[in-house]
Amino acid sequence: MRKYYKEGKKVEKKKSGKKFPDLTGDGKVTRADVLKGRGVFKKGGSTESQYHTTKDGRRVKKGLYYYMNRAKKRGTSKPGKGSVTDKALKQSAKTAKK
Repeated sequence: MRKYYKEGKKVEKKKSGKKFPDLTGDGKVTRADVLKGRGVFKKGGSTESQYHTTKDGRRVKKGLYYYMNRAKKRGTSKPGKGSVTDKALKQSAKTAKK
């Protein structure tokens, strides 16, 4: 608080000067515009980030096995059974390539 006083007078805080554009299109800059500008609100994502290429060359959507194998490769998977539940494995086995 001490830095806000000068010779017994209160000194105004300096404004940062950053201005955000109106990203939502409502005519004024709101908190939603700021968050959208920072990348908090993302709509869908690009098509590239939703798919990956398998070892056998197929282009498939990222799913349980993709993230499970990625964790194993990084070494962040839990020892033993792993990070994935039995229920999740059973559910994803229904859509896996036969």
